[in-house]
Amino acid sequence: MPKFNRSVLLYNGNAGPSTVDAVLRLAVPHLAQASQSLEIIQTHSPEEFETACKLAAKDADVLFIAGGDGTVHSAVRALSTIESPAPLAILPSGTCNDFARTLNIPLDLDLAASELINGEIKQLDTGRINGGSFLNFAGIGLITDASSNIDPFLKERYGRISYFMSALQSMRQATPFSMHLKIDGISYAEEGVLVLVMNGKSIGTHNFPLATIDPADGLLDLFIIQTSSLAALREWFSLAQPEVATEELEHVAHYQGRSISIATDTELDVDTDGEIYLKTPLDIEILPSSLKMLVPKKVELLI
Repeated sequence: MPKFNRSVLLYNGNAGPSTVDAVLRLAVPHLAQASQSLEIIQTHSPEEFETACKLAAKDADVLFIAGGDGTVHSAVRALSTIESPAPLAILPSGTCNDFARTLNIPLDLDLAASELINGEIKQLDTGRINGGSFLNFAGIGLITDASSNIDPFLKERYGRISYFMSALQSMRQATPFSMHLKIDGISYAEEGVLVLVMNGKSIGTHNFPLATIDPADGLLDLFIIQTSSLAALREWFSLAQPEVATEELEHVAHYQGRSISIATDTELDVDTDGEIYLKTPLDIEILPSSLKMLVPKKVELLI
C-alpha cells in the first residue's frame, strides 16, 4: 500500500547531467514505490521553480525537492506565501547540502530517498527577514565576501573545497565593521568581520553541534566573529566540539533571541542560505513550527 496518494518531485533542469541522472536513477524508484501518483517536474529558472512549488504544494501529500541549499531556500520562500502547504522533503544534490546535514538526511541520494519515504513529519521553524524567508542562516561580512569570490571553475571542479579556498582569501582581506543590534528589545553594540544568524547547524559543510542550535526551539542563534585573527578562527572552529562553552570564548560573541534587528554604518550585502540579494539593515524574527518537513525517522535530529 503506497504511503502517499500524490507526491511531486521538483528538480532544476539546469543542474549538471550527472546530477539529474543521479536524481532520476537513484531517488525516483523509491518515491514511485511509496506513491500512488508521482509527478516529476523539471524547471529551468528560479521564477519557474517557485511557481511550480506553489502550485504543487497546494494539493500534494509531499513535495520532494532535489537540489542544494539555494534550491531549498527558493522552495521555503515560495511555500511561505501559501496557506498549509504540503510537507517539504530534501533530496540533497547540491554542493554543501547544509540543512540536509542538520536534519541528518543522508547525502547519498539512494539512501536519502529510502529513509525519507519511511520518515516522519516534523514541524520546524523558519526565519523571516525583511519580509522574506530563510531556513538555515542569514550572514553578513566574510560569508558574503567568500560567496562572491568563489571562482565558478573551482566550484565546478572542487565543489565544497572551493568555499574554504575563497573563505581563506576573504579572511586575509577582512576589515571589521560596527553594528547595532536589538535582540528581543535589548540593544547591543558590537564589531566584527562576520555575523551569522543561525536556524540550522551547518554552514559550508562545517557542523556546529551546540545544544543551543535547534531548528525547532523557537529561537535564533546569533554569532559574531569579532576579528580575522587566527585565534578567532580557532575559536570559531572549536564550536564543532560539543564541550565548548560559548560564554568562555574571547573572540566570538553568541546571542539568542526571537526577534533580531541588525544595522550597520554602511550598507552591506546579506547572504541568506547561500543566496545574496538583500542588504542591511535587517529585521529578523523566528516563525516557530511554520514549516512541515519530512525527515528520517531512524536518525534523530541534531538537537
